[in-house]
Amino acid sequence: MLSYESFKKRVLKEFLDYMPERYAGCEIELRKVPKVNTVLTGIVIKPRGHKGSYCSPTFYMERMYDQYKQCDSFEKVMANQAIYLEESMKYLPEDVLKLDLAALKDKIVFQVVNTKENQEMIDLCPHREFMDLTIVYRVIVSIDESGVSGFLITHDIADIEDLSEKILFSLAKKNTKRLFPFKSERIEETMGRMMRKWGAEDKDIEESFPDMEAVPAKDRVYVVSNEYEFFGANALIYSDVIGKIVKKIGTDCYILPSSVHDLVVLSTDTFKESGKLVKLVRETNQEHVRVSDRLSDSVYRYSIVDGSIDRVTDPVEDAS
Repeated sequence: MLSYESFKKRVLKEFLDYMPERYAGCEIELRKVPKVNTVLTGIVIKPRGHKGSYCSPTFYMERMYDQYKQCDSFEKVMANQAIYLEESMKYLPEDVLKLDLAALKDKIVFQVVNTKENQEMIDLCPHREFMDLTIVYRVIVSIDESGVSGFLITHDIADIEDLSEKILFSLAKKNTKRLFPFKSERIEETMGRMMRKWGAEDKDIEESFPDMEAVPAKDRVYVVSNEYEFFGANALIYSDVIGKIVKKIGTDCYILPSSVHDLVVLSTDTFKESGKLVKLVRETNQEHVRVSDRLSDSVYRYSIVDGSIDRVTDPVEDAS
């Protein structure tokens, strides 16, 4: 079996042989591709000698090597990847091929990531520090029933259109709310929807959460996301979004980042021991949240007085 380095060298040398003849004038380029909590080695096929940025479907050396280790057939992996790439080219949006950022400025949005776990990605991108998190920027290409697709704005891409971080922040602040409208609901409603997906009947769900309206306002727990439940934790950037929920509860609130896709908001009066909440978030991340979906092990506090959001610094040891 080939080592990873030997596999990579062979891919660079032979992969184009598996592509249709019209790719004869192309070459392979390797790129570092930032993903949430990791960086992968991306492979892009572009016209030979092409200068500047060029967008095409990207596939990943590490994932191909994993496939190779499973089947122990270099030829099979190359053939399957060639078919996948050819199919992907048919559906690549025209505006991405042209990389016309001037036309895509109204699709630039926020993405909040964990600073410590994404430092390599952050170094490649215009970004802004946000407590123990970092804000980076993405261009959304499409939103449909199959999901959300887009790409990260790196320094190279931003330089093409002379987009400073300040400009990106301003554009993303308007676009994120418009493209991904935020929503909130009681945690009982979230759990009810999950139960329904698992086959529970409405009667059973209603019996599981009786007298929801009888729960005092300060004892209610809310889940915040967006209409697509995709990077809904971006709501943390918008004090007014969290503020509407806090006003319903009527006290300062803790914000728990349950994943990159949603937040949990609850009263500091009802849940007084922040150290235990920090411990809960950390244990939940380790045991139940995929690495790619983890946002932070921290807990944040919203002040009902001035609308500020700060990271809770209580040590986990206090919860023991």
